[in-house]
Amino acid sequence: MADQGQAEYRKTLRERFLAGETDTHSDETLLELLLTFAVMRIDTRPLAEKLVNIFGSLSRVLSAAPEDLNKIKGLGPTSVTLLKMVNFIRSGTESPEKCPPATKAVATQQKLFADPTDKNTPKHPKTSKPLKIAARRKFQVSRSHLLEFNHFSRILSFLYENKDTKRISRPLLIENSGLPDGQVASLVSIGASMGLIQSVDQRLAPIGLLIAEHDIFFEKHGSLEWCHYKGAGSYQNLIWFEVFNHLLAEEAATTQDGWHEYFRRKLSGQYAENTIRDHVPKEVRFIIDAYLKRNFSKLEILHQLPDNRLYRRRYTGFAPFVLVAMIYDFCASKEARLFQVDEMAAMPGSPAMVFGLDVASFRQQIEGLHNRGWLRYETTHNLDQIRLKPGYSALEFLTAYFDELGIRN
Repeated sequence: MADQGQAEYRKTLRERFLAGETDTHSDETLLELLLTFAVMRIDTRPLAEKLVNIFGSLSRVLSAAPEDLNKIKGLGPTSVTLLKMVNFIRSGTESPEKCPPATKAVATQQKLFADPTDKNTPKHPKTSKPLKIAARRKFQVSRSHLLEFNHFSRILSFLYENKDTKRISRPLLIENSGLPDGQVASLVSIGASMGLIQSVDQRLAPIGLLIAEHDIFFEKHGSLEWCHYKGAGSYQNLIWFEVFNHLLAEEAATTQDGWHEYFRRKLSGQYAENTIRDHVPKEVRFIIDAYLKRNFSKLEILHQLPDNRLYRRRYTGFAPFVLVAMIYDFCASKEARLFQVDEMAAMPGSPAMVFGLDVASFRQQIEGLHNRGWLRYETTHNLDQIRLKPGYSALEFLTAYFDELGIRN
């Protein structure tokens, strides 16, 4: 009877995937379905979740070395062979330059499994080959502190004044910011999680330089939109990402304690119970405080009812330059220049998902960007897709946003 139930479940999972149901497109569910073709009878969901947790993403599972995969309990020679074969197929057997146009489009779509951090993978100093480092999700982005933007501005100001220094030491930051060690560590961690600070050498990243030069106190909505997108859209930022890509999408309005219970259920078995007990409440407090009491409250994404239940409101007041920068950045993270609108709207980490847009609202925003000539929204011949224009980048659009602000001011 158990085998029959598993067979029915697998049949339903295949049918839902073929029907294009968006909730079958997560890394865990795609991997679960893939493993059913190699692992007989047993439930493959726990194994899929375990693999994504260990390696960091579906892309990294597929590209993992066979010897690393063989170490995972539950994977056998057939499973490993299947994963490596899929990785070979998605990589393509010819370079894009040698493929005909139609094949190029398919090859581009095959790269949608790519992990957002792949392009930043450290290289071996002698061979220039990517180092095999498993992606680790940060449980403690805030390190038990709150995001006080006035203190964060001190950190950015000092880093900007010393932007030509190759490496900024922690003691130097503590001395010049006047903040205690723990708070400096927290602010650097949060800054790195929003893509503004390079955590290795504690220097400003290119977009961190832009914000430090033009909006050091985070008064502009565009700066906050970008920081929310990067913070809530990065899979590495465990609690932050899960709140805006899953919890607020799956749960009805619920209290802070309800958030704690959600994460206890979701993370049980993946992390030690004491880790969940000690750190989830602190990270939840950091997020709720940042969006209800700090600068992120200007975006009015997170709201609290009189009975203390929390819910998300759809955000549509984008600065156009910033929204298009998010789309170019997201597509670059997937190594794709062509994306189906409904697919991006449902994909965790996308601008649509982290700002709570449904497909219709997202499509309306895309049409506005198309009318400005910054990307192509293709609808003829039953298409419904975004095509990026060559020669543009997220950094260029963000620079244009701040340049336009300078002209207005």
